[in-house]
Amino acid sequence: MNIEVIDDSGQELASGRDLAALREQLGGAARITYGGGAEDNPFERTGLTEWNFGDLPEQVKFRRGGRELTGYPALIDKGECVDLRLLDAPHAAEAETRRGVVRLLRLALAAQFRQLDKDLSRETALAMKYRTFGSAEQLRAALIDAIATRALLGDDDTPRSQKAFDKQKERAKPRITVVKQALLRDVAEILDLYAQVAARLAAKPQFPAVMRDEAAHLAALVPADFITATPWTHLKDLPRYLRGILKRLEKLPASEQRDSRGLAGVLTLQNKYLARRAQVKGAVPAALEEFRWHLEELRISLFAQELKTPYPVSVKRLDKLWDELARQPLN
Repeated sequence: MNIEVIDDSGQELASGRDLAALREQLGGAARITYGGGAEDNPFERTGLTEWNFGDLPEQVKFRRGGRELTGYPALIDKGECVDLRLLDAPHAAEAETRRGVVRLLRLALAAQFRQLDKDLSRETALAMKYRTFGSAEQLRAALIDAIATRALLGDDDTPRSQKAFDKQKERAKPRITVVKQALLRDVAEILDLYAQVAARLAAKPQFPAVMRDEAAHLAALVPADFITATPWTHLKDLPRYLRGILKRLEKLPASEQRDSRGLAGVLTLQNKYLARRAQVKGAVPAALEEFRWHLEELRISLFAQELKTPYPVSVKRLDKLWDELARQPLN
C-alpha cells in the first residue's frame, strides 16, 4: 500500500509505503498542522508552569480543511516549563504527557527539590565512584531526574485534571525521601560492582571471546546514563546481573566448553533482538524492550545459576517467545 500525506490545501507532503517512517519524517509537521496556533486552539499553549489549563482529555475531535481529525493533547517538558500541544499519535502523547506532568510536579514542589539538590551535593563518596561516568554535577542531575520520575508519578495513572494533579502532588511529596534513599543505595552498589567487573575483565586476557562478550555486555548493561535510562523495576536487578558476570569469570577456567555452548545460544537471540531493535523508529514496543531483560535472566541461568532467576528461562523458552514477538508489528 502506498500512503500519501496531504495538507489542508490538498498538496502532498510526503508519500511512501513505510507508515512508521512517514510518522517519523512528518511528526513535527503533523503537530504544527494539528495545532493551528494558540489563538484558535485551547490545546496550544506555551510556557506553562502550573496546571491552569483545565482538564486534559485523552483525545479531541476537530475539523480542518473539511476533514474531521483526531488530536491527542500532550504536555511537553521544556525544562523550566511545559508546553501544551496536540500530537498525532496517542502513545506519543501519553509518553510526553507523563514527562510533562513530572515537570509540573517538580515546579509545584520546588522547595522539596531545592532541599533534595542540597542533600545530594553532600554525596561526595558516591561522586568519586561515579567519576568513570561523569562529574558530580552530572551525577546529581541524573539522581534528581530519576527520583522525580519515580517519586512524583511512578506507576500511578496520569492526572488529567487539576484536582487529580493536586492529589498526585500530595501523594508524591512523602515519597521523595524514600525513593532517594533506595536509589542512593542501589547506585552505590552498582558502581562498586561495575568497578569490580571492569577490573576482572582487564585482568583475564586469556579468554578473548568471553572477554569481548562481557565487555560489550557491561557497556550495554551500565551505560553512562544508566541511572535515568534503566527502568526502575530493573535497576534493582543490575547488582545481580553484575554479580552474574563475576560468577561467570570465576568459573571460566573450568567450564570453557560449557560456557561456549551457552554463549552461542545467548548471542543468537541477542543478535535477533538487536537487529529488530535497530528497525524501530520512535518508541520501542514494550514487549521488545522486555525481551532485552529476559536475555539478562538467560545469562544468569546459563552462567551463574546459583544467583537464581525470578522465573524459568532457557534458550528454548526465549526462542518460542521470540517467534511470537517477531510476528507483532514494530510500531
